[in-house]
Amino acid sequence: MTARRTVRRRLMGSRTISLEAPTRSRPFGSGSIRLLVGFALILLIATPLLHLPISYSGEQPTVLESLFTAISAICVTGLVVVETQTHWSHFGEAVILALIQIGGLGYMAGMGIILWVLGRNLGLRDRNLMRLYYGAPSMRESVSFVRTIVIYTVTFEVLGALALFGGFISAGVPVARSVWWAIFHAISAFNVAGFNVTGEDMRPFADDPAVLIPMIILCLAGSLGAVPVILGVLKLDPRRMSLDAKMVLTAAVAVVGGSALFIGIAEWTNTDTLATVAESDRPVLALFQASMWVSGFSAVESGLLHEHTKLFESVLMLVGGAAGSPAGGLKLGTLAVLVAGTIAALRGRDDVIAFGRRLPQAVIRQAVGIAFAFAAVHFVVAMILLRTTSHPFIDVLYETSSAVGTVGWSAGITPALGTAATIVVMITILIGRFLPLLLVLQIARSRKTPIDVQPGDNVRLG
Repeated sequence: MTARRTVRRRLMGSRTISLEAPTRSRPFGSGSIRLLVGFALILLIATPLLHLPISYSGEQPTVLESLFTAISAICVTGLVVVETQTHWSHFGEAVILALIQIGGLGYMAGMGIILWVLGRNLGLRDRNLMRLYYGAPSMRESVSFVRTIVIYTVTFEVLGALALFGGFISAGVPVARSVWWAIFHAISAFNVAGFNVTGEDMRPFADDPAVLIPMIILCLAGSLGAVPVILGVLKLDPRRMSLDAKMVLTAAVAVVGGSALFIGIAEWTNTDTLATVAESDRPVLALFQASMWVSGFSAVESGLLHEHTKLFESVLMLVGGAAGSPAGGLKLGTLAVLVAGTIAALRGRDDVIAFGRRLPQAVIRQAVGIAFAFAAVHFVVAMILLRTTSHPFIDVLYETSSAVGTVGWSAGITPALGTAATIVVMITILIGRFLPLLLVLQIARSRKTPIDVQPGDNVRLG
């Protein structure tokens, strides 16, 4: 029996409430649109700049070559259709370096800076998305966190430039050239861009740890991003690290260590790659090659690697760095979640446990979706390039992985792709740069809760 109770309230005055009509949810939000517009505006400025006579030395580049270079630089990829050192003047190299710096501050930090340049403030939705993407500690720290990332970036670039300057000087490079090389490669390495102005990449310094080790540190610092380093490494106490930092750092150690071991074993006796230096220098060289999995720098001729090494690196390039770093790819966190989910499935466990924490099922589904999206893009682009070029299969696969992962490693076929294939690679670089961000925004969009619940069923596997 239910009792009824009458409640009387005395109205003190009146209040007018206006209700706005519900607006249709936009899949990617206003922040991402401004980000894409900002990148497009920068490309519209940079491409004509690279086409000016002051930007090149020798033959004038085509519009496609200028556009490709601008896209590769702002997407911190490093694939080039013309040699950077010989084709571009110092002004052109400065334009490329500026594009690398603008494009390489990370997806969300980059979004914040571009919005500031356009005179926009970060709105509540943008800050929410920034927190989701970066895993920032709290809402009120989101904007100041962008400032922290900028300080983090500049600090590593300045210290890296000083270290590289000493390395180039000790290698016999003239002082003026050492200054420019140090600045250019420090910014390019930290932002995992892969552009070089030596004319031979890092091959002249294959046996010089004074150059290779600073490059390794810069690339690792850039590919990990500020979150794992600031919130993880600098605390020096594993118990205080967030789960995200633990998984990212563990995945990075596994990827770099495993890759260095594989490359070292696979290429140890290859007289065109690791065996070009003394045996005592090969471990550092193998570690250098493994550490460049997101940047595209190389101290050996990539086109002369064994085919099984190219296949391994083709998969490696798709892994990418940490979320919120300048690196592209699936991201280390996604890889760690996929590995943890696979281990749980093989053990027959319903819950996915990592470092004593249970991962939400939504995160696992998102990781699977992101991995499938990257695999689908890679498959389609590889098929198109195989149809439009006559290069060997493994070299096309290598080039495709480099473009999708925005890495920059190449077997040397980029300048000889032809117009159609070059446009395909250019579009692929843009997709590889923005696909992770758009997927995150798509996942984060608000959705209506379905009213009807569908009946459950099962599907046989195996």
